[in-house]
Amino acid sequence: MKYTLILVSSLLILAAAGCEKKADQSSAQNASATVPAAGAAKNVSTVATVEKRADQKVPLFSWTDETGKKVTIDEFAQGGGVLINFWATWCGPCRKEIPDLVSLDEEYRTKGVKVLGISVDRDGDAVATVTEFVNGSGMKYPVVIDNGELEKAFGGIRGIPTTFFVDKNGTITQRMIGLQSRATFAQGMEKVKP
Repeated sequence: MKYTLILVSSLLILAAAGCEKKADQSSAQNASATVPAAGAAKNVSTVATVEKRADQKVPLFSWTDETGKKVTIDEFAQGGGVLINFWATWCGPCRKEIPDLVSLDEEYRTKGVKVLGISVDRDGDAVATVTEFVNGSGMKYPVVIDNGELEKAFGGIRGIPTTFFVDKNGTITQRMIGLQSRATFAQGMEKVKP
């Protein structure tokens, strides 16, 4: 009985802090997520290219923006800071952070810090799943659906949510794993503000 109580308590603590990543699916299933779904949100895209960089630099990756133009993380950042949040639609703690990220995106965009969501959804039609969630949650910042390569370039994402703060020079200054408060995000954004 004592061990059962300890096990249940431990599981509840882990669930509150973050979600364990689901196992990757086959690349054939992942490839199906590269074609945008009909009625897709304009701010939802898939990873186009990924290139790991040396040291603490953010990986160079690209996606297609709402106009159909290829955008790199360097172009998106344009000398400002970026909060990059790895998340999934099925992750409770991730979903809990979204309203704070939406609010902070609106507040900090004018201060030179942008928010970028990286979805690790890969079930079925990931584009449709993520688009539906984005439309329903008021996420106006760009959301890129990872194919697994971006996670690897960031050094592996073991649990979600995982958040990275990147300064104006493209250097990763902080990595946080698990559910974070609005105040914690704001502190990180202040540190990478140009």
